[in-house]
Amino acid sequence: MRTAQVRGWVLGALALLAVSSAAAQVSGKLVLGAYKPATPEKPGPSCYWELENGVKEVRADRVDASRELAVVITGEGDAVAGLDRVEVPFSGGSLLPSTIVVRMGATVLFRNDDEFAHELYGEGVEGLVAEATSPRGRRSFIATAAGSWPLRDKVIAHLEGQLIVLQDLLAIAAPAADGSFTFPTLKPGKYVLKVFHGAKELASQPIEVGDRALTLDPIALTASTDAK
Repeated sequence: MRTAQVRGWVLGALALLAVSSAAAQVSGKLVLGAYKPATPEKPGPSCYWELENGVKEVRADRVDASRELAVVITGEGDAVAGLDRVEVPFSGGSLLPSTIVVRMGATVLFRNDDEFAHELYGEGVEGLVAEATSPRGRRSFIATAAGSWPLRDKVIAHLEGQLIVLQDLLAIAAPAADGSFTFPTLKPGKYVLKVFHGAKELASQPIEVGDRALTLDPIALTASTDAK
């Protein structure tokens, strides 16, 4: 009798352990066709790809999902591994990605892969002042406060980015060029999926994750609105 009880306790503990350690893949796709980024208010073109010069095409009026969008999961619980340190490169005179979403307390490492220096700074961000980062150089910043701030560069006038720091960030997925994205390991629970483009929150929807892979319905991005 006692052997049966012990076996029952062991099986119950193993079942609880399996549930607590279960993780499921969550995937989906952003529908980009209806979304057109707002045109920045500028007195004139700030860089060569906004000029019609007969050599290079003028920049298309569309969003580049893999370079400009961020898809994240927020909610209560433990963040997935790797969110305590995020590396963001400068490449081709831009930040990749330009929409940077991190968990509060994370270390952000900016890596200069360009052949020229950058002097990145955050408008209103304590501790992220303009500082020269030479080619192949790096600089780090600790995101100690939640909020959203524009990023600029004193050397490269056209460089624009956005730093978004969330206290309840649990996971990040980098969308592909076609808008598809995947979160490989999410524990069962109720969360909120959000899509950011710069300072704008383009989508926010609740999701419930079980112990099996979840494929979300396509998420249509609509015309940009004022930042939330």
